[in-house]
Amino acid sequence: MTRILLPGLPSGEGYLDWDERSIEDMVSIMRRRAAHYRMVADAIDRAADEDFKIDIVRGSIVQHHIRNLQPGRDA
Repeated sequence: MTRILLPGLPSGEGYLDWDERSIEDMVSIMRRRAAHYRMVADAIDRAADEDFKIDIVRGSIVQHHIRNLQPGRDA
């Protein structure tokens, strides 16, 4: 496996991929992941509180819906 880390990040953020990958591949993967995270963070920042769908569920892996707290608005 090939691992890429950026020392100094508080969360120890990194990526691990199968097989031996090139430096260029790994850096490209990390930059694409960063662009995706930026898009997600921007969408969260733009959203109003009412936009979020919030439910009560039992279980973290197999979730069983208990009740809805807020329906959320479609994007």
